[in-house]
Amino acid sequence: MFKNLVKFISLIIFVSINNFSIGQENKMIVIEYSHFLEVNEIHGPDVKILKEDVVLRHNSAQMYCDSAYLNVKENFFIAFGNIHVISPTEDLTDTVHLFGDSLHYSGKEKLAEVRYNVILQKDSMILYTENLDYNTSDNIGYYFDGGRTLNGEDTLISKNGYYYADTDDLYFKDSVVVLNPKYTMYSDTLKHNTKDKISYLLSPTDIIASDSSNYIYSEAGWYNHTLDIGQLNKNPVLTHKKQTLVGDSIFYDRNKGLGIATDNVIIADSVQNVRLKGNFGKYYEFTERSVITDSALFIHIQDNDSLFMHADTIRSIIDTLRSGTDTTTFRLIKAYYKAKVFRSDFQAKSDSLIYTFLDSTIKLYKEPVLWSDKNQLTADYIEIQTDSNEISRVLLTNNSIMASKSESHGFDQIKGEKMVAHLKKNKLYKIDVEKKGGIIYFMLDKEKLVGINKLECINMVIYMLDNEMEKIWYYGNPKGTIYPPKDLTESEKVVKGFKWLKQYRPQKWQDVFIWEKSGDTSENDVIDLKIEKN
Repeated sequence: MFKNLVKFISLIIFVSINNFSIGQENKMIVIEYSHFLEVNEIHGPDVKILKEDVVLRHNSAQMYCDSAYLNVKENFFIAFGNIHVISPTEDLTDTVHLFGDSLHYSGKEKLAEVRYNVILQKDSMILYTENLDYNTSDNIGYYFDGGRTLNGEDTLISKNGYYYADTDDLYFKDSVVVLNPKYTMYSDTLKHNTKDKISYLLSPTDIIASDSSNYIYSEAGWYNHTLDIGQLNKNPVLTHKKQTLVGDSIFYDRNKGLGIATDNVIIADSVQNVRLKGNFGKYYEFTERSVITDSALFIHIQDNDSLFMHADTIRSIIDTLRSGTDTTTFRLIKAYYKAKVFRSDFQAKSDSLIYTFLDSTIKLYKEPVLWSDKNQLTADYIEIQTDSNEISRVLLTNNSIMASKSESHGFDQIKGEKMVAHLKKNKLYKIDVEKKGGIIYFMLDKEKLVGINKLECINMVIYMLDNEMEKIWYYGNPKGTIYPPKDLTESEKVVKGFKWLKQYRPQKWQDVFIWEKSGDTSENDVIDLKIEKN
């Protein structure tokens, strides 16, 4: 008489309920506790209606709720109110807590579908969403309608996400945002480990500092939120103010304000129109300093020309000039060990040099050489002063020599302890010589060598026209003689210390990487004026 069965059964269930299992142990859902259990003809004998303080277990997962409908035959239940699922991790050393308003659980699939006001918690990590499916066997959760995760100082947001409890990994997909007091990340796909607090970049990712002081971009790599360091491995970019660092890979330390790039490195300054290139570079945000090595190249992009410089190491630093109450900051470029410079109107080489942006001055140290048009200038120290991107003056100090090829007969030479060369529109028009002045000049008559003029004095001023000596003023006991060419030996035709250094002169900007050319080079080499603005 099924209709006359008692429709409502009140049970005080303790030990008996604990031993009440449906089907095989660890495969069927087990009722651990329920204050009320009801079976009615509407739902049929296979459905158990559980109410108040309901506790269900499936394998190692424990589930709590206010009420539930348990289908014994289908090994499935629907639960309502104060949902709490406790699921241990695979190694049983940790536990996942899952909360929500309702729960659909399949014993066959070991799948908990939690809906509305869902919270997933493990240790200090908390995930909030409205819909979450969680596999109690694999310990994998999935949300598909937007989620927000709190992990330490970080808030991680995405439309879709997977959580792997055994490995503490979260995979975020679609409209990913990571909020941190120091920065914000934007991505499409991101992996995050909640234990290590490391985010792995799996798609194009932007990281923007909260104070907008810097910007990071990369398509692959990782970022450690605890240490504030990151490794950027695909098309990385680090931008700080007007400075940009790129390379095949970049290591970044936010606390030190340091970016270290390797391979195909470029450090660009958009204000100064400057680029540093090489295969290893560092950029320091706090001081705006940078250093580049391994095929280091400095490029200063100018109006219709560019200056190229190579050395073993090139540094870019900020210096300060104080005058009274005024303070001026400016950039210095320091290049050392086998430095070479190419610009279409002049070329230079030295062991080291300093390029000052304050007054556009280039200072060459240790065996410097400057070439301009047909002239070669050497001294112990050379300073190139420019105005409006053109050389205006060249200062030569100690053992100063200026020479040019005199057709095929020899070299016209000017010497002195100190020399100042003056230029207009990149043409030499005057030379001031101080102390121990001297000239060796090859005199031609219709391209025929008729004599060699050798003169010495203390000081002199030489006026030039079309690269030829037009007028000379001598000061202090000038002594000079014009010699027949055959009366002088080869060593007497040159001043002391003179060397013609054509093998070092770059003919195009790519030659700055070649310290010394091997073999014979023609005296008629033409400077390549084609400038590639890389």
